[in-house]
Amino acid sequence: MTLKKRIDNLIGRLSDNHNFSFYSSVLRIFVCFYLAKDIILNSQFHVALFKGGDHLMQREAPWLGLLGISNQLISDNIGVFNIIYLLLIVFLFFGVGKNFVALLLFFFLDASQSLTSVILNGGDNYLKFILLYLVFMNSYEYFSISKQRFKSSEINKLNTFLSNLAGYSICIHLCLIYFVSAMHKIHTDVWFNGVATYYTFSSERFGGTNTINQWMSKNGFIVTLTTYGTIIVELFYPVLVWFKETKLIFIFSAISLHLGIAIIMMLYDFQILFIVVQGMFISNEFWLSKIKVLKEKKWVQKLFNSKKETPVIPTE
Repeated sequence: MTLKKRIDNLIGRLSDNHNFSFYSSVLRIFVCFYLAKDIILNSQFHVALFKGGDHLMQREAPWLGLLGISNQLISDNIGVFNIIYLLLIVFLFFGVGKNFVALLLFFFLDASQSLTSVILNGGDNYLKFILLYLVFMNSYEYFSISKQRFKSSEINKLNTFLSNLAGYSICIHLCLIYFVSAMHKIHTDVWFNGVATYYTFSSERFGGTNTINQWMSKNGFIVTLTTYGTIIVELFYPVLVWFKETKLIFIFSAISLHLGIAIIMMLYDFQILFIVVQGMFISNEFWLSKIKVLKEKKWVQKLFNSKKETPVIPTE
């Protein structure tokens, strides 16, 4: 088979079926909750983040400069900004405006992160890319007030193609994050020598004074296992997660890794995001089959049964 035929076959497969129709909808809902949570938490530090002076505003969003909008203008009107921001989040949650609202929300997220750059982490950076991918994704098949439909079959195929590309981009991006992280760890002495997690367990910042962390930091087997185990998961995940035989092993390994980081290092947001994205690697058929089984449950049918029995009026 020639290269051109292989490319045509690949494009055809990506244009026929939406491979992320269910879980992309789940991811959209999660992103909405995540963004709303950030707005609520950041509002508690309103003065420090938005009124603290230019030294806290380390980055200017390029697109804002084109519109003549500065960080200072947004920070002076942060209340209005947050109201519009929350409104867009609600629209995306219900699927109003669909991809156009997702695009506007991406711009608002970028502007928000430019104001709060001093407290951002790797999860926030990945979140921004996820929202960018959602701009091109049909994530409205489920949990939306209306599905995304086009009259032209060609446009439908193009929409499916772009949606699948965006879905795989989320997965590939996660793989790149793991791989780059593993490469940096391998070239760091404490990781290469198998003692990196000792400093994490014993650090006061990460709860090193509690009994469990002290015990783990003094256990050479646990320190070595967790150090090299982290490298192995991050190094081989980008390859082996794509194979059916090893997919679940590495998904559960990655989830365990992030749960461990959340518990030991108390870095919750970052880890929750990475755990939720793992579901993108599970096939759409699997999720739909589970939904079908769930719908057959009697308690679910009773919960969502909108048909009310008409009372029988006795006649004489």
